Parts: sequence; structure tokens; C-alpha cells
Amino acid sequence: MENMINTELDMDIEDIETIEDVEEVAEVEEVAEVEEVADSGDDFDQDESDDDHEDVDLSDITPSVCNQQDRSVGKAGVMSIVNSQNGMRVALSKELMERLQHPKTVQIGFGEDRIAVSVYLGDQFTSYSMRESGTKHIIYRSELVKQITDRYELDFSNRTSITFSDVTYKGRGKNTVAFIHVKE
Repeated sequence: MENMINTELDMDIEDIETIEDVEEVAEVEEVAEVEEVADSGDDFDQDESDDDHEDVDLSDITPSVCNQQDRSVGKAGVMSIVNSQNGMRVALSKELMERLQHPKTVQIGFGEDRIAVSVYLGDQFTSYSMRESGTKHIIYRSELVKQITDRYELDFSNRTSITFSDVTYKGRGKNTVAFIHVKE
């Protein structure tokens, strides 16, 4: 076949007399291109098909087996405490920020089993500035994370974050106070 292709391709323009001859040369050139691609050495299996429903040998495939329990998906978290080697921070949810009317800073206080968060709790409370990260507002203060961890005896031995979802909102003057119930 290769000799035929070379012979046909070596024809001079004078040898092409009719439209049929031109079409014949074009077909030969196309066949040559296809053969060239086929001989290029690629490991492309031309018989591959996504619609192939033949039995497939899976004897060399090892199954994935997980005994881990699925995490329960409950209410969305309003506050997450992150305590890891990569950083310590407190993340406040979009919902919480909306209820507090999108403040630039918040104050945080501690009760027996709850954390109070508001724009203003009193002059003796520290005002924490926040950075936005996606939908969350983040307070980057390791000392605050340590205070919360120690006060509520949070255990980070096998995890890097703890999220709290149970919240109650109360009005206090012109401000809203969020009481986040601490349950591990």
C-alpha cells in the first residue's frame, strides 16, 4: 500500500486530467494521513468505548472499605473554634453577622455554659476586629482561642476545630446579643 501511496502522490500536475483524478489523489493523501497517525506509536486503543458493556475483569482491583461513621448533619454552625498547628482562630457565621447587623468588631464574654457575642457588651470587654473569609468572619487571636478552650475544657486532641450550632438571640438596648450554647 505504501508504494501505491508514494506513486500516487508523486504524480505531476500534468498527470491529473479530470476531477476524478483530483478526488483520487485527495483520497490517497487522506489514507496516508490516517496510516501515519496509526503508526505514530501512541497507545490509543481504537476499540475503546464508553458504551462497552462486556464483562470486565476486576480481580486485580482492591475494594475501598470504610468503617467510619457518617458525620451527622445538623444545624449549621454559628461559631467554630479552630485550634491547630496551622493557626488558632474563631470563625463566626454569616447568619450570626446578619443578626448582629454586620459589625466591624464584636465583643465576647463567657457564661457558665454559653458564650455571649455582641457589638457592645461593656467597656471592660475587648473589641475584636474580624476578617472576612468567604461567608465567615474570622477573629485571629490565639489568646481568645486559649481562653475559650480552657474555660469550657474543649478537647482538641483528635480534631482541629469544634463548631457550636445552638444559639439564642436577645435584644439588649439597641444591640442584639447572641448566646452560643457550648456543648461539645
